[in-house]
Amino acid sequence: MTRALSSQEAANYDRACARVLGIPGIVLMTHAAVECAAFIRAHCGQATNFVAVCGSGNNGGDGYAIVRTLASHGLAASALEVAAPRASSDAALMHQWATAMGLVARFDALAASLVDPEHTLIIDAVFGIGLTRPPQGAALEAISWINAQRARGARVVAIDLPSGIDGDLGVALGGANSAVRADQTLTMVAPKLGFSAADASEYTGEVTIIPIGGPADPRKLPIME
Repeated sequence: MTRALSSQEAANYDRACARVLGIPGIVLMTHAAVECAAFIRAHCGQATNFVAVCGSGNNGGDGYAIVRTLASHGLAASALEVAAPRASSDAALMHQWATAMGLVARFDALAASLVDPEHTLIIDAVFGIGLTRPPQGAALEAISWINAQRARGARVVAIDLPSGIDGDLGVALGGANSAVRADQTLTMVAPKLGFSAADASEYTGEVTIIPIGGPADPRKLPIME
């Protein structure tokens, strides 16, 4: 079984893929999105609508890429932009391409139109392993909205880890109501250390490991400090 990774090790894995193997981050992100989209398509149940809620970092970039991949299969997919990605980042490219396909709207604009949660699958891509403080502002509103839709019957799939969770400790950084409670977590490369915490499964749901195009076993790749 793959060893769990700390948040720092997970970040180092991506950097090592680029520096040691020459695989750019945008390629890893694309590979991850294709794998996540394939899993979602195979396990979407009765969902006919797919909505990714995207933050400004790489986790948000994953969300935009997943939506674009789902849409390329003819599915009804869209992305809600909670915060704009940093200019020139991989996430900004994913946002640009999804926007060009007409798949992106501001969070407030599209959130109100979700009228049939029982047939909607929500992709949580607000925060990833980089989160170190409690969510605030629009991000916290988005997390609350995701949980409210789940309570109404929507299925929630978190990308890498549920937004608002500390990846190393497996606890909600701002308290129980400040983290997404997912039905399924698609985590990149390996489980995160915090997933073994006593109450972590209340947030992660079932965990599935997603390959991103680098070595399956992180121990075969020098994890840079």
